[in-house]
Amino acid sequence: MTTKTYTVAGTTNFNGVYKVRFANDMSSRVSTLMNKGHDDIRLVELPRAMTKTEACRFLYNDPRFQNPTCLGAIETWVVNNGDTREFIKDTDDSEPEIVQTFQKEEFEPDF
Repeated sequence: MTTKTYTVAGTTNFNGVYKVRFANDMSSRVSTLMNKGHDDIRLVELPRAMTKTEACRFLYNDPRFQNPTCLGAIETWVVNNGDTREFIKDTDDSEPEIVQTFQKEEFEPDF
């Protein structure tokens, strides 16, 4: 797992597919995405430099990303690329709740 950090994160729509995007410079990233044909670009400055999984956790709790397409893109990124143990959604009762988990199937041979 990489320790590279980012200061900008968000979601974009490209040809009907929403994905999570990461960057360290807002203006150049938005310009690049617009030139390549992305729309519904929702990038925000992060409160501090964060790893991709930390940034996804921040975005998941941010009110600007509380719609099914953005939340789905964030969840998809975390399940496919992130550390799901680090991706915890805060709840009102201050008990952490795991949003997505992966359970490995155990196989026992019949011999």
